[in-house]
Amino acid sequence: MKIGYDLRFAHFPGGGGVYTAQLLQELVRIHPESRWSIYYNRWSEHQREIVRRLEEQQRAHPDNPALELLAVRAPMLSLRQHLEFLFCRPKVDLYHYPHFDLPVGLGAVPVVLTIHDLYPVLLEGYCSGAKRAYFYRLSKYNARRAARVITVSENSKKDLIEYLGIAEEKIAVIHQGYSPVFRPIDDEKLLGEIRLRLKLPEKFILYTGNHKPHKNLARLLAGYAALPKRLTNEFALVLTGATSGQTDKLRAQAAALGVAGQVKFIGLVREEDLPGLYNLAALVVLPSLYEGFGLPLVEAMACGTCVACSNTSALPEVVAEAGRRFDPCSEQEISWVLAAALDNDVGNPAVRAAVRRRAAEFSWAKTAAKTYEVYRGVAGLQS
Repeated sequence: MKIGYDLRFAHFPGGGGVYTAQLLQELVRIHPESRWSIYYNRWSEHQREIVRRLEEQQRAHPDNPALELLAVRAPMLSLRQHLEFLFCRPKVDLYHYPHFDLPVGLGAVPVVLTIHDLYPVLLEGYCSGAKRAYFYRLSKYNARRAARVITVSENSKKDLIEYLGIAEEKIAVIHQGYSPVFRPIDDEKLLGEIRLRLKLPEKFILYTGNHKPHKNLARLLAGYAALPKRLTNEFALVLTGATSGQTDKLRAQAAALGVAGQVKFIGLVREEDLPGLYNLAALVVLPSLYEGFGLPLVEAMACGTCVACSNTSALPEVVAEAGRRFDPCSEQEISWVLAAALDNDVGNPAVRAAVRRRAAEFSWAKTAAKTYEVYRGVAGLQS
């Protein structure tokens, strides 16, 4: 079986970009005997590094077929490749595009499409009406022309059926995994270096992600400010993510709430620092109004860190009974749940064991194995 895989979405930060890169690397690792035709952006240093590692891995096993690498300048395929897709069958059995905005001209080859979630459609005010219509119509059109649609949670599957009208049997739910680098770290020197470099307080609640409105950080700040003083004095609130106009509003809100000194905005964090950051955190919180999966929760739990999150979308599906949940629209409930977690879960060996057991249910190896079975079905091969 020869599989076409589009790596170009890997340059985006967050769940979708991590999914695109990690899934391909695990697929090639567990099925090196397959032939892979990989589209990547030669201008992306990250994608070039992924490709370099994959080539090195294949060269270590001379019996494995070499990777076919097709350099493409994002966001479009080249004219030659478009014409190939339009007028003749490309020399692949299927093509996997891990995002909703599938390129045109792919009618000649079966397509596996990943749609992570529908938050631009479901969240009022998240984007302009024009962008919302674009996302909705393109997602619906591409899902219908794909041979199979992969999504990352049962909640997203429900949304795809309800809002895009996709047949249930066409959708495969395959959870994301987490990298083995996310684990408990006992190296105090390493943790101390990360704490010093990122200027982290001794004890803190951690949020990782961007500052877009649907991440609900304004209510998180209000819930944090409503904590008893003994807790805000002991535990700071640390927010990662690129600064933006929304960040300025959050800073102003923290000042108005009287907690500016306890709220730390540390900007983007290097991928290699994330495991240490999760290990240093007392509690990881994800207050989003909508998530297709919630990968930061899995990564945090794998490190043995207790978690709290919204009781909406896919988040309860991810944490199950291992984490505490709250109504993301209730600042008071956010505050109550944070207080309960800080008082009862932090440093609790039973909680630490429970979150690690829950995280162990997710892995990129499982994700890749289930994805490969979808490929086999699309290619008409028996399991």
